[in-house]
Parts: sequence; structure tokens; C-alpha cells
Amino acid sequence: MAEDSSFPHSPPPWAQRFRTDDLDEVRAFVAAAVGDHSRIVRGTGPLGFEQASLSGKSATVGWVRSGLSSVLHGAVRDPTLHFGMPAGSIYRTGRRRHLAVANAVTFVAPGWHYTLDRPPGVSSAFTIRCEMLAAELAARDPRVRFDPVLRTRSIALDGDARSGLAHALRDFVMVTKPAADRTAFAHAEARLISALAGLLLAREAAVRGQAVAAQRIADLEAWIEANLEAPICIGQLCAVAGVGERALQKGFECRRGMSPMRYVMERRLAHARRKLELAREPENVTHIALRLGFGHAGRFAVLYRQTYGESPSQTLRRSRS
Repeated sequence: MAEDSSFPHSPPPWAQRFRTDDLDEVRAFVAAAVGDHSRIVRGTGPLGFEQASLSGKSATVGWVRSGLSSVLHGAVRDPTLHFGMPAGSIYRTGRRRHLAVANAVTFVAPGWHYTLDRPPGVSSAFTIRCEMLAAELAARDPRVRFDPVLRTRSIALDGDARSGLAHALRDFVMVTKPAADRTAFAHAEARLISALAGLLLAREAAVRGQAVAAQRIADLEAWIEANLEAPICIGQLCAVAGVGERALQKGFECRRGMSPMRYVMERRLAHARRKLELAREPENVTHIALRLGFGHAGRFAVLYRQTYGESPSQTLRRSRS
């Protein structure tokens, strides 16, 4: 008999639950769990937000239901695998875009900013603590031992990969029952970590860092954040990082999924959003865009909408109201 390869797409009765129709409560609740993010809701009627979760020592499985479509932009703190998304969900990372499909999952790497445009319905995901996954990856593949890099990816699943992951997930869900044996729980959590590590290694979502060390990238990102309103060119970034253009390009593509200048543009969009949310007269969209180096207001508006799901003028109107 073939092994059941179905994922647990609905939470068990013993899962912890949070329900609300208040968007501000949703933003605060999710920010506490995964970090600051933006969330725009489309449509009318009750939001109908509900999150259910099961947590262990190193892993958490969660389900989210929403009655309205939404656009989220942010980054996760810990490695996250989305294994069930409403049909038609779209991910964007830098210039890359992919549609969630039934025979694939989406791995979201820590620190990688992404936009998710999702219809109403139920989505499912699980997270693993960074240090636990890194230890498993390092032990299994010496190539990633000293500089492991996780990359956001859409991962197609064949029958064996789907069956193994689904089995590990169902085991984890069952051993989170209040009266479950603690030893069985530890084994189930270890199997889930192992299943994710194997999937990432096989699909090259976990690789060894290239060209530029992680600390140099982190230092350069801090410099970029402090100079968003100043003119920035690729030569300046190379000088700050102390490497050539080719190495810098490869380093950012590997560690952030985009070019250095695309990263600068996305951080400027985030800075523009903060300014729009706090703007007071006489500041307007054009003033803010020009100060951040966007010479064409129309192009700025297109990029902003792609990233945050609303126009900059909509953000400004909402903040002033």
C-alpha cells in the first residue's frame, strides 16, 4: 500500500488559537511572532483572521485562515516552509516571481525580504530554529559547514520527497497532544528537522556562501541603511565592502536573492513607506520619492505597489486619516 502523502492542512483540536477581525491586532500578533512586516487587506466584509499553532522546542507548525485577500511584505526570523497556500498565491523576491502550485512548497530563508500576495483561504507553514537547522545541515554536508547560506526557493516535490515530509509533519502534529510522550515528541521533532534539511540540500536551497563573507554583507547592509537618502552607486558599495563588482554581485545574489543595487532600491522603498506613514504637510509622495533617489514618480509608484500591495498615495491617505 502506498504511503499517505497528504499534508496536515487543518489544525487539530488541541492547537493554540488566535482569532480577530481587527487588522491592527493581526499586525501586532504576527509582528511579535515573526518580526515587523506590512499587511494590506483587499475587499470588504469580515477579516475572519484565525491562526492555530503547535510549538515544540525547536519547531512550530501553524495554520492561518483569512476571509479576505492580503498582501504581506517582510522577512522571517527562522527558516520557514510554506506547504499549503491558497491557489493563486504569488511570491516576489527581488525581480523573481513565482506562483504557489499544488505540487510544490516554498522555502523562505531568514532575512530574505519577500512579498506574498495571497487570496482568502487557509495557508500552512512550519518553522525550525536557525541554529538547529544549521547544525543538521553542517553535519550532513561538509560543503556548507563553515558558511551555510539558506536561499528562498519554490521547491517541486516528487513522490518520495512529498511522502517523507508529510509523514514527518503528521508525526509532529500527533505528538503535540497534551498527554503525548516527551521522548516520542523529541524523536518527531528531530525527524521534521531532518526532513527539511534533506529537502534543502537536495534542491540547493542550502549552499555554501560565495565570494563575500556574511559579515561583509551585514556591514554593507548597515551602511546602506544609514545612507538611503544619499546618492549610491555600485562603485561605492564595492569600496565599502572592500571587494570587486563581480564578487559583490555574486555575494548578494547568493545571500539575498538580488543584486546589490536592487537591494538598495528595496530598502529605499521600505524607508519611503515609513516616511509616508509618518508624513505631515507639506510632505507628499513626490517629495519623498525624490529625496530617496527615485527620479520618476510613476516608476516609483509601480515598484511600491508591487512590493506593498497599495499605491504610495493610498499609504499617505491612510496615515493622515
